[in-house]
Amino acid sequence: FNVIAFGTKVQLKIHHGNTYDLTPVNEDGILYSITVEDVPEETFKYYYIVDDVTESFYRKFDEKMTKTYNEFFEREKTLEQLKTFDHPANFTNWNRSIGKTTLFDDSYIPTVHITGSNTETFFHNPKRYTNTNAKLENVTFYLKDSVESFSKVSASAKNYEFSRFQIKMKLGNNQDGAKGINGRYVLKLRTGGEDPTNLRQLIYGNIIQALGMPSIHSIMVRVYYNKKPAGFYTLQETAPSDSFINTEFYGNPETEVASPPRTIGQILDGTTGADFEYKPDDDDYYGLFDSDDDSRDKLIAFCKALSELDTNNQDELNEFESKWFDIDTFHKAMAMEYLTGDWDGYWYTTNNYVFYDDPTQSTKDTFKYYFITQDHDETFGIGLYPPVNNVDDAKYRTLVDKFIASTPALHQRFVNTLISVVQTVFNPVAFTDVVESYYKRYKPEMKWDYSF
Repeated sequence: FNVIAFGTKVQLKIHHGNTYDLTPVNEDGILYSITVEDVPEETFKYYYIVDDVTESFYRKFDEKMTKTYNEFFEREKTLEQLKTFDHPANFTNWNRSIGKTTLFDDSYIPTVHITGSNTETFFHNPKRYTNTNAKLENVTFYLKDSVESFSKVSASAKNYEFSRFQIKMKLGNNQDGAKGINGRYVLKLRTGGEDPTNLRQLIYGNIIQALGMPSIHSIMVRVYYNKKPAGFYTLQETAPSDSFINTEFYGNPETEVASPPRTIGQILDGTTGADFEYKPDDDDYYGLFDSDDDSRDKLIAFCKALSELDTNNQDELNEFESKWFDIDTFHKAMAMEYLTGDWDGYWYTTNNYVFYDDPTQSTKDTFKYYFITQDHDETFGIGLYPPVNNVDDAKYRTLVDKFIASTPALHQRFVNTLISVVQTVFNPVAFTDVVESYYKRYKPEMKWDYSF
């Protein structure tokens, strides 16, 4: 029996049977465990007691089970399958990711516990760590049936004006010597500071995965620091990172193992105003793309090829799509921005995206790029107030102008993508059915989040 609990005395009570004391498993002392030999052979009921407080329901131990998952005190359903958005039948799939793995298995609600004196300082003064990193002594992830623990975790804060501020973490090796969790080692903890439901980012991310495109994975988690509540967060990957690229572009979903090339491509983080006009002598223009690699030679080569592309010539367009740019995933991304009112993305502010060239599909003269959308908090009406679209409008949206608006054929191709997304995902019946399962599952967690 395994249960996460915050107390000093944790017990197991077998219905019509004995009471047992559980002991802490890890040093941080929130996971308790016990092995019991003399249990009934048939299915039986049980519950936990923490500091003399009894759970308000019975749990059931099936006769076929040999152990529990990592249960959580007073959470009645340890596992619950959420409903999922359907994949449009006429869309391609994205089969290059390692997949959800146990980290993003959303049938379970993980717990993240951060401990140490540096951690205490970090949570009380996050502003101090917006431009410098803290070293959190220990970060432990309690997953469905495993525990992943990391020491000396580099972390920074963002949006510190919100009580549930954002946290970016770079994990090292876990207790078994493996880097990150299934190779994922750069992660963010984000909340919907302006979103009272705290679900928009999760909904958006799950939709783009269903559409079949490279996308960050997300899961809702409880976060504690030094046994104190921090909040109900969205744990997600960080798109402009080697960690994400390795596992999303070079993964095997069957083995859940990534096998990236020795040298991956350049990861460009498109900040506000970053676009794709051909300006080979304007370093400042391309400086709006953040990257650990200062060179912009491949990006400029792409912009040159883009400027020379005649989209009315279907042969030229086909060759460009084969050698330079995946239009399919870009159209899916723009359909989502359009349908969700994503005013902080590429279409409106040329912002919040990653541009990645895949060396396995490139040559010395051509570089195959993929568009990856990120930061989905300003969506589904958040931050939109009338009058709309009269300020901060980008002068150009080069990719939209070229691959949606330039010819009737490309425009119709995008419209067809849009229609498929609406029919499959955004029709009221299908959409409501999925999101209602989120509401039901996460309502107790949100009550907890608003309780402190």
